[in-house]
Amino acid sequence: MPTTLPIESPAADRMEPPRVAVIGAGVAGAACAAGLLRAGFDVTVFDKSRGVGGRMATRRAQWAVVDGAVGAAEFDHGCAHFTPTRPRFQAVVDRAEALGCVARWRQRLYATFPAPGVRQVVVPTPNMPAFCRHLLSGVPLRLGHAVTGLQRCPGGWLLHLTDGRTEARAECPFEQVLLAVPSAHAATLLRGHQSDWADALGGVRMLPRWTLMAVTDDLDWPWDAAEVERGELAWIARNDRAPGRLAASGRVPWVAHATSAWSLAHLKDDPAQVTEVLRAALAKLLTGGRPPRWHHAGVHRWRHAQLAHRASCGFDCWWSAGLGLGVCGDSFGDGSVEAAWCSGDELADAVAASFDAAPQTSVAPAAELTDSAH
Repeated sequence: MPTTLPIESPAADRMEPPRVAVIGAGVAGAACAAGLLRAGFDVTVFDKSRGVGGRMATRRAQWAVVDGAVGAAEFDHGCAHFTPTRPRFQAVVDRAEALGCVARWRQRLYATFPAPGVRQVVVPTPNMPAFCRHLLSGVPLRLGHAVTGLQRCPGGWLLHLTDGRTEARAECPFEQVLLAVPSAHAATLLRGHQSDWADALGGVRMLPRWTLMAVTDDLDWPWDAAEVERGELAWIARNDRAPGRLAASGRVPWVAHATSAWSLAHLKDDPAQVTEVLRAALAKLLTGGRPPRWHHAGVHRWRHAQLAHRASCGFDCWWSAGLGLGVCGDSFGDGSVEAAWCSGDELADAVAASFDAAPQTSVAPAAELTDSAH
């Protein structure tokens, strides 16, 4: 059985706020950093991408038009929307809505079961990363820097970073390091420091997904989105129907997610070949197989798109104050946006509480998380 270190209460008379590195600028990392900033911590967020949001992503595409002009479209090619159910997350969403960072969407959804209908969801505006940008307001960001390793030192932790060209250490140590990255990456960083957590995370299975982003001439399609019953695709949506999205007269941007099973079977296929297969599948669903007029088509491969199974550990995060090390994110809960936010928020609370409370036992044994992969 793995063991976890007890939470130790740091000295109460410290003058400087604790320095914390949050690795990952998706929903979980953003929620964690925001909570620690409110608690008075000195927080810096690192992410390998050039922007925040993780799978709450929007991509802009351009292409040449016949007359020499340039066409443009936007695609919410990761998470398409979310639905708050927990009161604490609902309060955060309500505040973001008041600031114009999210909007309600009465989404007309086609589904064979239980039936076509209308679903009430929430969408960040004007694009998917807007919600994370809102959460991270005031938090220092180090984007375009991948954390490749952690090193213990007398002052805490040094981060080994790369920007894709060079490798260097962070300029000074952090007292706490909190991981909000996919389970495989977190397991690699934890090796040699908290190996029981690393072993548990190594057993968490994340499924891949190929996503098609395409633009056609306008089509007579009454739905905003559709859940597909069979074939290569699992979900299709008109991106211009979401609130605040870019719309072009006479042209429609589509996002189509392949099924996890098809994506796994074709994970290493050439992107051009995948584009052709998924484009044909989309045409079949929209026009009965008649090829529409295509203006643009491309694909993105998400290697860690969703949990294979809901985590069964019953905890939202792990935290060891003895090491100054924590984990939150998609490895906990059901893999939803709400679960990711709750995981990051819970880790921020655990870190802050360890600086205020008397010593107590740590969070759950890490071994239980591996049940989610079986």
